[in-house]
Amino acid sequence: MMTAKNSVETKIPRPTMESRLHLYLAWGCPFCHRILTALALTGLRDHVSYTWMNNIKGPAGWEIAPADEPLLGENSLRNVYRRLQPGVDATPSVPLLVDLSTKKLLSSDSAQITRFIATGMDGAHAIERELAPTQLVDQIDAMNLWLHRHVNRAVYEVGFATSQGEYERKLAVLFQSLDRLELRLAEQPYLLGNTPSESDLFLLPTLLRFDSVYHPLFKCCYRYIADYPALSGYLARMQEIDGVAATYDEFLTKQHYFCSVMHVGNEVRDLNPSRLIPVTQYSMLLQA
Repeated sequence: MMTAKNSVETKIPRPTMESRLHLYLAWGCPFCHRILTALALTGLRDHVSYTWMNNIKGPAGWEIAPADEPLLGENSLRNVYRRLQPGVDATPSVPLLVDLSTKKLLSSDSAQITRFIATGMDGAHAIERELAPTQLVDQIDAMNLWLHRHVNRAVYEVGFATSQGEYERKLAVLFQSLDRLELRLAEQPYLLGNTPSESDLFLLPTLLRFDSVYHPLFKCCYRYIADYPALSGYLARMQEIDGVAATYDEFLTKQHYFCSVMHVGNEVRDLNPSRLIPVTQYSMLLQA
């Protein structure tokens, strides 16, 4: 779920008539989620094909059912990297964008892939929603960077802390950031005004995972998102947009986080050795 060490291209090339764009994705990954949401909001879902990682990740990393791997029939993302880009020092991670027609890796940077989609795949296709209008690009870039550092990555930094002091310092930074977002969204419906932008695609995946995953598993447990009126309203508003709700599967997301190991640098950490998945809704207990 961590970003690869280096993206393959400095700029994703504009697709041609021969291009066959393909994404390697995981349902649990929030960085993949922003890409799925970008495809839904721009109406470009049919311009790319998909391979889904096995939902539970073990010590060897992301595995794939060979029948679902269209390039080489490989059984792991690591082998896809090795076959398509031998000799390059890149940590195998999702999302990954490739061109099936050239068998070339295009990008492993979720922010870069999201911008590529938000701009109609570098202007190759008409889009249904303008997520990165030219006049707002500087504001979007600044907001995306802030969200990446203070929210998207911050939950992992809390969860991977190795001392009480480190944990408490990082927890304070995370909730200061959420408090700041609460104030912002109490004054306007979306991060940059009255319509969704690319920045909202950076915030949405973290908020959706917060109460059911990051709060219990990563000990981000000072408050729930449900305790924030403006953030809760924003979350509901985003999910009401056509196509957005279908980009998130809560069962698969919880199964991934609570049953997988986590890769932190070169270390493999098992945050939940029991493999028990918390029940977060009383109604689920009544159905058991």
